[in-house]
Amino acid sequence: METRYGFRLQRSGTNRILALVLALTLAITAVAPASAQEPAAEPGNETPLYLPSILDNKCYQLRTLSRYGVQLYGATGESTILHNDLVASGASFIRNEISWAGAEPTNTTPDKYNWAGIDSVAAVVGQGCYNMVMTILGNPLWAAPDVEGVIPAENLPEFAEFMGALVERYDGDGVDDAPGSPQILYFELYNEPDAGPAGSMQRWGEHGKEYAAMLKAIYPAMKAANPKVNVVFGGIAYDFFTDTDPENPADNGPFVRKFLDDVLANGAGPYFDIMNYHFYPLFGVNWTDDYLMDGPSLVKKTDAIRAVLQKYGVNKPIIITEMGWHNNAMYPHGSDVLQVRMVVQLYAQSIVAGIPMSTWWPLSDIGGAYLQDSGLVTYADEDTAPVRKPAYTVFQVLTRELANVRFVKRIVEKEWTNNVVYEFYDVANQRTIYVAWTNPTDPTNIWGSKQRPYVDTTTADNIRLDGTSATVYDAFWQVKGTVVDGNDGRTDGRFQIAINGDPVFIVARK
Repeated sequence: METRYGFRLQRSGTNRILALVLALTLAITAVAPASAQEPAAEPGNETPLYLPSILDNKCYQLRTLSRYGVQLYGATGESTILHNDLVASGASFIRNEISWAGAEPTNTTPDKYNWAGIDSVAAVVGQGCYNMVMTILGNPLWAAPDVEGVIPAENLPEFAEFMGALVERYDGDGVDDAPGSPQILYFELYNEPDAGPAGSMQRWGEHGKEYAAMLKAIYPAMKAANPKVNVVFGGIAYDFFTDTDPENPADNGPFVRKFLDDVLANGAGPYFDIMNYHFYPLFGVNWTDDYLMDGPSLVKKTDAIRAVLQKYGVNKPIIITEMGWHNNAMYPHGSDVLQVRMVVQLYAQSIVAGIPMSTWWPLSDIGGAYLQDSGLVTYADEDTAPVRKPAYTVFQVLTRELANVRFVKRIVEKEWTNNVVYEFYDVANQRTIYVAWTNPTDPTNIWGSKQRPYVDTTTADNIRLDGTSATVYDAFWQVKGTVVDGNDGRTDGRFQIAINGDPVFIVARK
């Protein structure tokens, strides 16, 4: 349990290291876009990708929004070291964070805000027409006692003023805009706000009523600045709860289980547009009684969050602003093989769950004190160029080959115990694509532990699927072979293929 706690704390704490004001934060740390774009289609029915329209260094039309996004930190744009990797990845959106304190370190009026840092974060929006989910962090000390916690009621009008000015600066209407009039349509209110207190610092986790009051204060100001803006609920961890193990409190995590309930019970439903959570496979076993069939359990966790919303009569799109896995050997076990598996499995299950935007966290390894190398490329700085990992290539495959798929159904046979097979339909190319893999058979040793070394317990199996023939591709979209009806001795409109723990794509002809 200690290592699980450390995993979350290390990840979240390092996020904060990467931004100026965030060094003060806790150590723990469409969608129905009412946007200038057309409303998002059902997942899988998106318009085919097109080149962004950029003239005179101004973006006139954002990229077609797809499911695939990545996390960046700090300045973006053509001169930054990760820009080429971002462009080549095929991602249509990025998530990045900004600091209220950085713009308004002392209480002032919008005409005196210091926008330089935020403009540098948003640079790629104007230069590359990327969609952006901008995460708001870093309360100034004059406005709140905690940099990522409760804002006293008397200062909520000040926060509303800031948020209104921020939305106006990035609404792309040419009035009071950032240089080049970049357009940002998604603003996320804090990162993992369901975290409770850590040491002397306080988060929103035990203050759902106050988080609801904050949303009620800023929503009208944001919509007044741009009616098409999307107010995004802060991505909740919604795992590793403070009450996970009542008999062993030291083994519990920092996240408050009732936070989302408290926010919704206090009437916040009409004051945000998009629900948002984080998914890390380490905690997937918590969301199902049958991990062998449900793993890595992203669908089940989405169902649980959707059920909480429905309990309060709230029907919102749900996005994921953090998900990922590492490729370095440590606990929880990481490797190139596991990271590749997770890229395919997490995105496949996000499509099944009806998630229109999912962010791989992060694009590049964090480095420094952060232990998990979860990036699609290696750590990069002015002295170190990034190197693309195998998982990066697989991410590219998804953005290219599964850009326009819609979920059709899950295939289940009564004799299967750990086979996961999803059928998708590629709208643009009019083809059926199956995605298939086998899950570990030992749910107690999925990632290994300090006491039990990791063992890959996925299995091999032969499955039969509908189609007259098919081409089978590995995760890198390299052809593994072709199969035809009758290859198993039966000519019945079905073919047989072998699967194992490494996901495959099966393009079938029916």
